[in-house]
Amino acid sequence: MFDSELFEKELATSWLGRSFYFFEEMPSTNSFAKKVREDSPLHGSLILTDHQTGGRGQYERKWTTEKGQNLTFSLIFEPKKAERFTLLTLTCALAVRDAINKSADLGTMIKWPNDILSNGKKLCGILTETQFSGNNLERIVVGIGLNVNQRNFLDELAGSATSISKESSREISRENLLAEILQNIEYRYRLWNQFNSGLVKDINRAMIGFGEWTGLTLNGEKLDGEYKFLGVNETGELVALNRDLDVKRFAFEQIRVEY
Repeated sequence: MFDSELFEKELATSWLGRSFYFFEEMPSTNSFAKKVREDSPLHGSLILTDHQTGGRGQYERKWTTEKGQNLTFSLIFEPKKAERFTLLTLTCALAVRDAINKSADLGTMIKWPNDILSNGKKLCGILTETQFSGNNLERIVVGIGLNVNQRNFLDELAGSATSISKESSREISRENLLAEILQNIEYRYRLWNQFNSGLVKDINRAMIGFGEWTGLTLNGEKLDGEYKFLGVNETGELVALNRDLDVKRFAFEQIRVEY
């Protein structure tokens, strides 16, 4: 069982995670985060469950997790402007990746647009959802599913999924790791909010295929030729250079990088 008291003792953030909802079991932390209503602002709220029974990834793919072994949580942000959601997803991915590498001495990398891989296997997935009231942005919910101490995966996932414990051959404190993740996200969220150019450079350096010639798939159809993956720009668009030296920009819903 996740030790909430230990986590709160280890947490060193100023605002992120200070409003904390914990559930032993629930269908989806993102669904709860989109529905919760409070009189006070929810910016920085953390929703965590020890067992998520109906987790979702992109395109409504199911995210399965073993009870009491992993980290499945959502964060609520209330930024003033409704823009650069993709870059916020990658900002959180970078923060999680840095925490993993520090806590377990691993060399994980970010896979466009929202996964973290170790040795080619998926370690973490991130699902960002927005909620509007009319034309006004109400909140951004960033859901993070991170395989921490799970060792066994379903047959269909055995070849594509892994965990920190499996990769590092040691047990990881979920409480300490989550505290480290939130501290990283709080710091990098400030950079994201300030349009910091160094943040974009850090994200690009952490992405698989950055600076390499790769294939691109657009809406499921492979594009002709090769493209040099130039990473993302300040708005979160994927940027690529074709052999004719034309720079192309794509939104993450459209494009996939073929490594």
